[in-house]
Amino acid sequence: MASRQELLDSIQPDMKLTKSFFMRIYGYEISFPGFAEIALSRLEESGCSKAKAYYQWFVDEYEKKHDEEMKNAADWYRKQLKGDGKDWKRQHEVEQWKSLTKTELTELCLTLLKEGIIETPEQFATAVLQGK
Repeated sequence: MASRQELLDSIQPDMKLTKSFFMRIYGYEISFPGFAEIALSRLEESGCSKAKAYYQWFVDEYEKKHDEEMKNAADWYRKQLKGDGKDWKRQHEVEQWKSLTKTELTELCLTLLKEGIIETPEQFATAVLQGK
């Protein structure tokens, strides 16, 4: 990925303005407020009189899509909290299992065998692989 300076230096008259180019400007604007204004001024100096309008169109579209995605995520999360939470709890447990070392998994398997929760190590391996 180009640095901020490399991005500014890449601005030339008659350059093709792409969605990815505006995405890079937007990304730098988030991290370095004021960057978009600098980049857009350079574009206008290079002869692209509609750069600000194109950039604003990109930002509006991107933020609209982002807001929709966040709303969908919030709806999903709300549903998880309203229900018994089994799906969320199960996913959380699966994530915890994925982070265990081989030694920790072996110890957990032995504990479950001793407590009579499982009868064979194969049952534990099958449960872990299926995410139960």
